Amino acid sequence: MSRPPFPSGWSSIPLSLKNLTLVNTLPVGQSFLWHRHAEEFSRAVDDPPRVVCLRQLQDRLYYAAIHLTNDAARLDKEGGLTHRWIQEYFQLDKYPDLETMYADWRLRDPELFGKVEVNERAVGVRVVRQDPWECLIAITSLLHRFSHAFAPPVMTLDNPDDTGFTTYHLFPSPSSLPVKLETLLREMGFGYRAAFIESTLQALREEFKDDVEGGLESWRGMDVNTVREKLVALKGVGRKVADCVMLMCMDKAFLLEKWGPMGGWCQAVMFAADLPMKAKVTKIAVKNLKRTRSGTRIELRETIKVEEK
Repeated sequence: MSRPPFPSGWSSIPLSLKNLTLVNTLPVGQSFLWHRHAEEFSRAVDDPPRVVCLRQLQDRLYYAAIHLTNDAARLDKEGGLTHRWIQEYFQLDKYPDLETMYADWRLRDPELFGKVEVNERAVGVRVVRQDPWECLIAITSLLHRFSHAFAPPVMTLDNPDDTGFTTYHLFPSPSSLPVKLETLLREMGFGYRAAFIESTLQALREEFKDDVEGGLESWRGMDVNTVREKLVALKGVGRKVADCVMLMCMDKAFLLEKWGPMGGWCQAVMFAADLPMKAKVTKIAVKNLKRTRSGTRIELRETIKVEEK
């Protein structure tokens, strides 16, 4: 398995940078399962298991889905499976014109847009529509480490920038997790988050039995206040985290009185605008166990230190 040649082997969607800019949307704290190598973003996606790769040029979004079998790849292309996933994930069909939304926010709050420089970091920022189970746990955990511990690898691919390889994991389902998690997670370095994750999973299992994921999706049909109450009842979830979860996976709107029905999205744009334009990245090697492609282990982990310029 390998990536198809770019761009000839990739599919594409006509899409301007003003309507979606990957570098302003994916690395800003919404979703944590994406890997970035040079200009490419990639992650594992389920149903069926595959790796979705994204690249962007000025007026097109390119994508490739790498499947475990040729039959799965053929069915994906024939049925437009990954194309639909991208449309839903980035909410392209539901909100096709970001420039209109930005213009509406300027009219509603010209003082805000006057004080905050809407710079290159704020262009094409989209709120991604995530899986509720993944989003809820992602808020309170180290997502890649969690996935590597509890979900088998989907596949390993060479990185497109010749920096080695990446092993892709799906996000683990609730049914794949043991009842007692806290001690194990603490040993893995999750710290205080370990208790939050175990308690949250226990509470969701008590409410939804064997269908935690389906139960969380059903909250999308409830009103904002009800969903917020349910979320803040979970250990470690406060008002701020609850609002983030509602915005990123529950289809809920808030800040209506200030910025209209897309107020939460406007807040995400302002957050992106406030991020530093450039940063110096330093990689520091620290001791830790990591599985290599050959199955051996080395005591290395890279800690990323970001310094504002």
